[in-house]
Amino acid sequence: MLLTSILKSVASRRDVKIFFGFIILPILVPFLSQTMDGARTNFGQSLLTFWDLTLSTQYRIILPVMIFSLVIASVFRDEIDSGIMFLYKDINRTKIFNAKILSLCIIYGLYVLGTLVASLLAYYIMMVPSGAVSSNLFPAQVGQSLVSILSTVTLNLITIVLVTMISIRSKTIQSVLTGVFFTLLVTVSPMLIGIRYLFPSGYVEMGHDKPGMAILFILVLSLFYLGVYYMRGLQKFSKVEF
Repeated sequence: MLLTSILKSVASRRDVKIFFGFIILPILVPFLSQTMDGARTNFGQSLLTFWDLTLSTQYRIILPVMIFSLVIASVFRDEIDSGIMFLYKDINRTKIFNAKILSLCIIYGLYVLGTLVASLLAYYIMMVPSGAVSSNLFPAQVGQSLVSILSTVTLNLITIVLVTMISIRSKTIQSVLTGVFFTLLVTVSPMLIGIRYLFPSGYVEMGHDKPGMAILFILVLSLFYLGVYYMRGLQKFSKVEF
């Protein structure tokens, strides 16, 4: 009941609707990908490859992360400042925190699913009939595509929990900048040998030869970040005065 109530509240926000607007990006990916090395020859191998490139592009252009960081800040900091959280004063704070986090993750899950549907329509209705791409569902190197998709999804989940932790005691602008700077750091990290393996994206290339090991490293690293940010966020939330 609590989760349903909070989920409806989150889903009704204007910024969530703007965030969902980026689901149509698959239609633009063939044009945007011209600026990415090798993308023009790679995204046409299969639907899975195209979906992978779409999710990666959404992450790199920063705007979806920025908009969703605004959503996260409104779910936590704005509700605390406005006194809305007082309505939940008799409910266990851990349950409130978990319901809010889960609601945000469900919204992101719907975003990923919507992107898949948009990719499916764009690929098989707009691109395959032109003969420019393969009609295959999966590429020859399916492992690397799955590793790349897992990397992007886990990075977004980490960002959600990180921004949540920051937004509990910080202003909206600080929360948004945290999400943006974290995304920028992750984007450039594969080019920096010293820190590339600190983030899930550093293991994407390993997915070419050892996808199982790459998936294991990504999951372990992601669980570490998620656990640390979640526990710290819960501690902060438990001390907030409603």
